[in-house]
Amino acid sequence: MKVFFYILLLYSIAFRTLGQSFVEPDKMKSFNITVNYPDYTVKTQMLKDPKKMKPEPDLSYHWYVSQKIMETKGGFDGKLLHGYYKSFYLTDQLFESGEFNYGVKSGEWKNWFPDGKLKEITNWKNGRKNGKYTLYNNSGVLMATGEFKKDELNGEFKTYDNFGKESSVRKYKNGKEIIKKEKIKKTKTPKEKPENSSEPKKEKKKLFGKKKKESSATEKEEPKSSNPDAIKKEKKPLFKRKPKKEEATKTTTITT
Repeated sequence: MKVFFYILLLYSIAFRTLGQSFVEPDKMKSFNITVNYPDYTVKTQMLKDPKKMKPEPDLSYHWYVSQKIMETKGGFDGKLLHGYYKSFYLTDQLFESGEFNYGVKSGEWKNWFPDGKLKEITNWKNGRKNGKYTLYNNSGVLMATGEFKKDELNGEFKTYDNFGKESSVRKYKNGKEIIKKEKIKKTKTPKEKPENSSEPKKEKKKLFGKKKKESSATEKEEPKSSNPDAIKKEKKPLFKRKPKKEEATKTTTITT
């Protein structure tokens, strides 16, 4: 009796746990599939029925056909991957993990090196890179950080050397690098004064002054030169003639 009760208890527990995770095949949206390649193995999910939708020309779609996972841009011809995605090296080490939403990448995706060290973290939204991006080298040292928006770099993109020290910072907007134009400061250059600049000014004044004097002198001399008889009259005798004695006596007699 005790044994029967114990078996019944285990059966009820198992039924409850299975009932919570069990989904009827008709209601299942996607099925689990495993695809083996020479270098790695993929475990993922695909849609139960083909999806009727109009693909976008700039998106890459992942779909399943003939025991293969195909990737094409702008279209598909099979059952789209929908759900989790995990790939493994032959050593069972994780190679890549992420999630598909109707054939396109969505959410956070990670890549690993064969030794298990993290290589890359990329965020996706509706098949486009969107969000933070991180890259490491095979030694686990941070090599680059940035951010994407609609599949294009947007914001600061930083790179690091092999020691993890920041080596460069670049800014992007909609995939284009923003280059700041360096402002060139205009230096005021003093005006060069010509040598002996003050002397020519003084000379000019003197020259103009002389010209005015000469012109006035010529103006005064012109009327004299135009009438030669007037010039003769203006000339004074060099010596005054003394009156003769005879003439002096004559004058005295006449007066008496």
